[in-house]
Amino acid sequence: MLEVLIIICLGGGLFLLLRHYPDAKSGRHFFDLEKLKTLLVKMTKGKRNRSIEAIKEAIEKDQDKIIAPVVIEKAIASYQEADHDLAKKLFQANEAFETNDLREAENLAIEAIMQNKRCAQAYLIIGKIAFFRGQFEDAKEAYTTAIKCNRGLGEAYFGLGRTELRDENFSKALDNLQKAIVLEKGHADWYAELGRAYMGVRQYSKAAKVLKRASSLEMDNKEYRDLLIEAEEKQRTHSFYTRGK
Repeated sequence: MLEVLIIICLGGGLFLLLRHYPDAKSGRHFFDLEKLKTLLVKMTKGKRNRSIEAIKEAIEKDQDKIIAPVVIEKAIASYQEADHDLAKKLFQANEAFETNDLREAENLAIEAIMQNKRCAQAYLIIGKIAFFRGQFEDAKEAYTTAIKCNRGLGEAYFGLGRTELRDENFSKALDNLQKAIVLEKGHADWYAELGRAYMGVRQYSKAAKVLKRASSLEMDNKEYRDLLIEAEEKQRTHSFYTRGK
């Protein structure tokens, strides 16, 4: 549409020029008509190219903020939120967290909470950010609130259990990590954290069992294999010591 208007304007200008300056048709006492045509073509082409570039820029602008409908549908299912706008905010907040843009993730999570004060996923993201920053009491509070809003949110139990384990509150850590695994199976790091909690209370047999599961889920993870070897060695030593008594 823009190109058509440009051509019409330039063509109109040429028509008026030739009408008021008849000698322009022959090129006498004025300028070469062919040169004028060439100039008009160049100008039109230049305008068109600039228009195309402008369109490209408009299309490419904020591409990273565009979320495909199929992604929104997955976010709705994952975050258990029927509200498309809320699911979009949660998706963007989680993406920001994954790329270490903690400020953006926090702002989006807060916006989600303002939109829905019982948004468990938003509190979960706040908890993850707080844990990453080393603000462990804030992390506990956020994870606890997420669980209050959704008692079926396994990741919130895992986050709370991991935070309790860091503080060596082994009983609370075991309780929350066990609940997390009952709700969602298949997370190697969850089994690994549960194994560490069992080792903290010297239940080496149980520790070896869950660490074996963690190693089977991520066979290339050397840390899990080393923990498993440690648990099995302590299990043997502990059994021998107990029998000796």
